[in-house]
Amino acid sequence: MSLKFEDEYAHTLDNLALALQHSYEQIKKVNTFSSEFDYSQAIANRLRAFYRSQSAIKIFLGKQVAQAGSDFFVETILFFLKLFNDLENLGLEIASERPIQRKRNAMRPDISIWRGDELIAIIECKTQLGWHRHNWYELFQEREQKLTEVSKTAKIFLVVMTSCNWGGFGKDQRVGEQLFCLLNDVWPTDDFITLDTHIEGLFKKIKAIACRQEN
Repeated sequence: MSLKFEDEYAHTLDNLALALQHSYEQIKKVNTFSSEFDYSQAIANRLRAFYRSQSAIKIFLGKQVAQAGSDFFVETILFFLKLFNDLENLGLEIASERPIQRKRNAMRPDISIWRGDELIAIIECKTQLGWHRHNWYELFQEREQKLTEVSKTAKIFLVVMTSCNWGGFGKDQRVGEQLFCLLNDVWPTDDFITLDTHIEGLFKKIKAIACRQEN
């Protein structure tokens, strides 16, 4: 005879999506009439919570490797970009992994931004560029070229979570324009986080592009 028990962890997972939606609505409610919301810090806080929880799970279960954060990073940028879209009344559609063409093997950017059926921008998100520290530029150019073949006007951006383990973009002139690295040589779990390139710069560029497209 098995004993019945309340699985608190399963209950937490069941309510995770609801908590995400509630968080979204609460932030919208508080910031509807304010332009001072700190998106960069909010993203850093959420990343810290995720990575610390995964580190604790890794230790408790004796795992060799913690759960990867790449999908969570995309979801976090997506969450706050959707929030920005709502608060600024931009009327855009923000999607993830949506093919930019109706054909096989079409590009599926981490995040794509649309006005109706018109693609206006894509955002590629990476937690870090350690494996590609020497050829990330070539890979980015290839992605940019593929986008140009589909749309002459759509913009491409690269957002990296941290410069830890690969050195960052250095003095590349596109930093803050096309290239964004959120954390300066630290991991999200560190107690003292230094923000590098604030995400607000990217969001404002998306807004400017959207306004130009609308006019």
